[in-house]
Amino acid sequence: MIDSRWRSVLSITPYVVLGLLIVFTLLARWGRWDRLLPTLALGAAYGLWVLVMRTLPFRWRDRPAAIAVFLSGAIALNLVLVLRDGTFGFLAIATFSFAYSLVDWPWELLPVAGTAVVAGLAQSSGFRADPAGVAGTIAVILLNIVVMCGLSFGLHRTEQSMHRTAVQDERARLAREIHDTLAQGFAGIIAQLRAAEQAADDETRRHRTQAALALAQEGLAEARRSVQALRPTALEQTSLADALSGVAHAWSARTGIPTAVTVSGTARPLPTATEVALLRAAQEALANIEKHAAAKRVTITLGLDAAAVRLEVQDDGRGFDAVERLRSAAEGSGGYGLIAMRERLESAAGTLTIEARPGRGTLVRAEVPA
Repeated sequence: MIDSRWRSVLSITPYVVLGLLIVFTLLARWGRWDRLLPTLALGAAYGLWVLVMRTLPFRWRDRPAAIAVFLSGAIALNLVLVLRDGTFGFLAIATFSFAYSLVDWPWELLPVAGTAVVAGLAQSSGFRADPAGVAGTIAVILLNIVVMCGLSFGLHRTEQSMHRTAVQDERARLAREIHDTLAQGFAGIIAQLRAAEQAADDETRRHRTQAALALAQEGLAEARRSVQALRPTALEQTSLADALSGVAHAWSARTGIPTAVTVSGTARPLPTATEVALLRAAQEALANIEKHAAAKRVTITLGLDAAAVRLEVQDDGRGFDAVERLRSAAEGSGGYGLIAMRERLESAAGTLTIEARPGRGTLVRAEVPA
């Protein structure tokens, strides 16, 4: 069954094809009214049949019984037209479009095969009525059936493959959302609670506990947004630049690491996918800094120009071997955050670059075309 996005195109196909065939018939048969008038009447009947059964918005038109009646009538009218004038074999283009778009697999094979018979008769209309001609007609009809039913099977397999790909993409998206919300939140909560356990005074313990509670509340809100496939909470009613500033401020308040946010270029509305990808990249980079970098300062830079939007998160921490870390992540031995970050940016047609050396800090650069 053809994707519903094509139905608006297919809805005008029969009228265009029928109109062209009628114009050709008028030019070729003008004056031969004994043959022309019945053919024109049958052509009008085909167009009227499509109009009543498919174009007019009757509630019953999409019921299986109505579709079966419509296709049977369309194939029959197409057949009678072909028997009168082989040129109307081209009308099978429209009839095929209905067969492919209205009926689910494998039942679509029935109208497809029926239309293939009509097309085969049209293609063999010039054959003689002798044994060789009959054999040729049968061969042409069988070839049409095999080819068109094979096409139907190929479309079905392609649709299945696209569905599987969509499911896999959705699973990857959900995995990224879980990592970006729940996993990061839990890691932060655990870090704060451990710090609270080791606190030397009640004030520090209370501060750490409050930070853990804030992380839990934020994670719960983000999880709800992810389930509903909405924008992250930080982007709900603010710009990307303001959201980055808010995330950086909250992160600095929790970790005690100073963070500076700078924005260059002219602010403008960005696609949701771009904003989400860049914000998640910043959050992942900050989460990695908190867990691994032992940094003393972090700088976040957002650059906007006519060609692209660039985000850079740089720290002065211990750094790491970027090539080895990405290789380990690709092999599944940790580092899912980097893979999730890259996949999310690629889904927005962006790129991820990581520059890091042991003892020299880390620069994470995310870039998405404008």
